Amino acid sequence: MKKLKSNIGWLIDKSDYTREDIRQHFKKSANTISSWCTGKSHPSAIELFDLAELLNCKVDDLYERKVDETD
Repeated sequence: MKKLKSNIGWLIDKSDYTREDIRQHFKKSANTISSWCTGKSHPSAIELFDLAELLNCKVDDLYERKVDETD
């Protein structure tokens, strides 16, 4: 089974933005941003493009496709 591994937290950490900056920009709770960073939930398609622009990366860089060997 293919899954997505979030790189959002890592990309935020290496950017000039803090998670609080991202939270305020998207008007989301700290829990939502944390869930984006851990892959428990995902931004909408529009938010993905906006986040990629903020983090100076491509949308493809926000996630990696992983194959879950246990399935």
